[in-house]
Amino acid sequence: MKKTLFLMLALAAVLVSCDKSSDEPQELKIESADYCGDLSVEASSGLFTMDSIKVAFNATDKADSASVTLFQVKFAPRMPVSLDVTIPEITVTRTEKGGILTVDSVVPFAMGGKYPNYTVKDFEGEIVDNEITFSLKFGSTPTSYRGLLIEEDDKEQ
Repeated sequence: MKKTLFLMLALAAVLVSCDKSSDEPQELKIESADYCGDLSVEASSGLFTMDSIKVAFNATDKADSASVTLFQVKFAPRMPVSLDVTIPEITVTRTEKGGILTVDSVVPFAMGGKYPNYTVKDFEGEIVDNEITFSLKFGSTPTSYRGLLIEEDDKEQ
């Protein structure tokens, strides 16, 4: 009887030790995704805001770096054209809730080439749940973005 009880307790201990605790924090996987939100630019004429701006977040396979592409943006109210601008080489640090995005300085791409006059500086942001936020300077122009994940159902419409 004691041997059977001891064997059952030992078996229960083995089963419990193999069970992964759901209390342990799980890192979220940072994946490529599209967002839609508001872009704010502190232009010389004052704060300029554009709404419904699409941003593509493109993570590398290891999800330790990424690029961000802003689609059809202007950086001043009188800017004659809208541009697609890509910010490469963003460092991604995964967290319990999502990821921290940083880059000290990098040359962005627009209209098929590099734009060193508008070097991105002090890029800081994060992805938490279904939201991306970031701030940076394009050259000396402070810029920020806040967007929500575009769900697959929304993309089809």
